[in-house]
Amino acid sequence: MSYIPPELHRNILVRLPAESLFRFRCVCKLWLGIIDDPSFIRAHTNNELYSHTLLLVNRLGPTLYSFSLDSLNYIKGPQMIDPTCIKRLIEPSLPAKLQNFFYLAFCNGLILISQQNWRIWNPLTGDIHELSRLDICPLDVVGFGLGYDGDADDYKVVRIHKSRVHGIKKISFVYKTVVYSLKSDSWSKIQNCTCIPRDSRGTFWNGALYWPSNAGVIALHLGTNSYCMLPLPPTVNVVECFYVTLYALDGYLIYSQFIYTRGTFDSWVMKDNGVEKSWIKLISLQYSPDDISLRLRLVAYLSSKEQVLVQMDSHFLWFDIGNNSVLKFSIPGIPNIISSRIFPGSLVRLNVRGSVGGLGSC
Repeated sequence: MSYIPPELHRNILVRLPAESLFRFRCVCKLWLGIIDDPSFIRAHTNNELYSHTLLLVNRLGPTLYSFSLDSLNYIKGPQMIDPTCIKRLIEPSLPAKLQNFFYLAFCNGLILISQQNWRIWNPLTGDIHELSRLDICPLDVVGFGLGYDGDADDYKVVRIHKSRVHGIKKISFVYKTVVYSLKSDSWSKIQNCTCIPRDSRGTFWNGALYWPSNAGVIALHLGTNSYCMLPLPPTVNVVECFYVTLYALDGYLIYSQFIYTRGTFDSWVMKDNGVEKSWIKLISLQYSPDDISLRLRLVAYLSSKEQVLVQMDSHFLWFDIGNNSVLKFSIPGIPNIISSRIFPGSLVRLNVRGSVGGLGSC
């Protein structure tokens, strides 16, 4: 067999899915050393940002499902996804006492979950890391998020909580912020947030966490622990919209608003970070305002193909903007889907203090 230099092994392996790489660690010592290397994990994480894997969250219990959007047949009309394309994510290392929990945030294949205390979970490796406790009433938490500080190679959890300030004539609130470092396993206080988020779930994008607010888009840079405010899309209606959501899809930040009274769902994509004029209308949907139970959610955006995936209750609509066409499909065998999202696999291990890389023994 011809000699293959380690660099070529690395260049090939870094393009493979995390699920396959996690198994391939047992092939040979060379591959184990490559896949366990922290620099390889960082490079692989960057490649996975453009993953086409869709994560499905079931209403019944903690079971997760996934399938690749590449399995869709875009030529046919309405279709049912082939059940053989759907994978059930196994969580054998998830203790029975953690079976009932809430999904709080997602970042680079890691999930922030809550059940009495907060934990970071990697569904692929089965690792669970429990955060040190904070003496904060859960009802006072108005914002949170999970993100990655690339400068420090550290995953961080953010909590924004309201704190009462008793004045002479009235009671006001300040929005204090604390940041948890996975590397140091500790919380630290940073500057206060200037306003309350409209959606408590922060969205990680480009080194920062983002929350929508009536004043603009709140941005917290995880490298400097500093806040700034980005402008809203120019035609956003903060008064009438029932809910607003931010998404990080295909390398872009996307802002969506849902107005029940008008029966409209609109989304904008930010092409240039922080520039108001760079907000471009991505998609606009009209439906009957009488159907107040309808819930729409933007799930995927493939900018190179001008395609957008929207979840409509338990069904999905795949829009081809360039061809002005739409494909409707549903997923059999998974009842009570409450949410879906693009979710890459992660090789990051959480049980090594002082490091967020390194996979340990095979």
